[in-house]
Amino acid sequence: MRQKFTHHHTQLKANGIDIDLHSTLNHLEIAKSIDEIIGIEGAFAREYFEKFFTLISKKFHKSKRSKKPPLNQLNALLSFWYALIYNIITVKLLSHGFEPSVGYLHQAFRTHNSLSSDILEIFRATINQAVLGIFKNELLEIKDFSHKNGGVYLKYEGRKKIWKEFVAFVEILKPQIDHEIATIRKMIDEKV
Repeated sequence: MRQKFTHHHTQLKANGIDIDLHSTLNHLEIAKSIDEIIGIEGAFAREYFEKFFTLISKKFHKSKRSKKPPLNQLNALLSFWYALIYNIITVKLLSHGFEPSVGYLHQAFRTHNSLSSDILEIFRATINQAVLGIFKNELLEIKDFSHKNGGVYLKYEGRKKIWKEFVAFVEILKPQIDHEIATIRKMIDEKV
């Protein structure tokens, strides 16, 4: 979790926004349970997204994170890219001999791969920065999204517009994902 907080702090700082990381890390150090850590993460995420959303035109969002369903264009693209990277991580975990449903922070639930989510947390700030670039470079417009079932989703035509950027992003991310998986393998091997 420390890595996630640090990456998010660094990502905002690169965009000219500072948030209090010191206090969050202090709370993390004294946390005594997974539930406490999840609570700290939730508070940090609220503060992070409050600042992150100021970086993108308000025509694409309502200034807060929403998912299941995403309620605006920014949240739709964030959720879409998170889901794609989550699936890439799951495939990589399986190819490295891991059971992706057994994690250390997230809880397994039905078909949820908690280890995939644990690793995804490390890369969320990087994904957020890439999504920020999509909007800042005006690669998508409001018309690239549709409204259905109470949510907002990226249309096929919109996905086509940014697919090249996504593929290039994944090529950069794959070695980093492999490194994190290798780090977990090493930690397990050292414990055995």
